[in-house]
Amino acid sequence: QRVYPINVEVRKMNPEKIGSLIFQLRKEKNLTQKQLGEKLGLSDKTISKWERGLGCPDISLLRDISKIFNVNIEKILLGDLQENDI
Repeated sequence: QRVYPINVEVRKMNPEKIGSLIFQLRKEKNLTQKQLGEKLGLSDKTISKWERGLGCPDISLLRDISKIFNVNIEKILLGDLQENDI
């Protein structure tokens, strides 16, 4: 089994930054919390929890979130996009 190194910054996940980024990306796509939740098979309450920084998406959801928003998974985990990343 192959082990892949994880960027040190990714280990320092900040739920508030990640939530803020998800909020920003969701608004840019003109999605409601309910619509995003439906795309991910989750409730709007879960999306709200993330956006308020009270939790983070499960790792199993990162690929789908990345595809929905067309954003690199690592950028989501860092909760930070540069202007040219959007």
